Amino acid sequence: MRNSGAPPWWKPLTVGLVAGFGGGLASLGGGTLVIPLLSEWLGLDRHRARGTAMVLAGVTSLAGALRYGLSGQVQWDTLLWTGLPAAVAAPLAARLSFDWPDHLLRRLLGLLLLGGAVALLIHPGRGAGVALEHPHAWMVLTGVFAGFMAGVVGVSGGPVLAPLFVVGLGMPQQMAQGSSLNARLPAVVAGALEDIRESLVEWPLLPWMALGDLAGVVVGSELALALPEAGLRRLFAVLLLLLAARELLDRARFAHGPRRPHDNYP
Repeated sequence: MRNSGAPPWWKPLTVGLVAGFGGGLASLGGGTLVIPLLSEWLGLDRHRARGTAMVLAGVTSLAGALRYGLSGQVQWDTLLWTGLPAAVAAPLAARLSFDWPDHLLRRLLGLLLLGGAVALLIHPGRGAGVALEHPHAWMVLTGVFAGFMAGVVGVSGGPVLAPLFVVGLGMPQQMAQGSSLNARLPAVVAGALEDIRESLVEWPLLPWMALGDLAGVVVGSELALALPEAGLRRLFAVLLLLLAARELLDRARFAHGPRRPHDNYP
């Protein structure tokens, strides 16, 4: 940590609440929400923020997938057909892109988020998918692509997986979000184990963060499940547009230092 004193309990609790609510409502992960809070608010260095967020992402993904699953809004075979290819592709892509300039990576992420938002806004809705005749092939390709984006720009999960599940498989938005929480578990576990091995996890923060995370997941997922499918899809698209604007317009984010494999990916 950059500062020597431990933060008050309510700060990691609040970070957990934000993580859980974002994961439950829109399947947003640590690379989007938690890492900036841990780094800029709690004073963790960049790598410890990533490692701590990765472990917390396991709590968010598992709790969120179970909650969506209880409502029948998870396609469980995405764990195999999408999750495992993503877990394999992510570290390979991270090593491939290790020396790519950060401004290029951030613009690539911004364009990806923008494309996902546009695709969701123009999508005709439930049951319309471009790969319905070959769903397993689409799941594998989605996993490889999501893993590649995770390794290159550090974000996958809902912002990448959910739009591809909607557009490709015709999933309703709730199922796409629940399935994205399910599908990202293998990559999250693999990344968390690597960060634990490298001692990059701030364990004293995690009990409060996990407590807040579980509460946030319940509230966020209940809200998502209660919203009309079209309304949730539009809300998700608006969130993607805001994230895209943040990546494409915030010049300060183009000044990061060297990256590492798995950087910023829960």
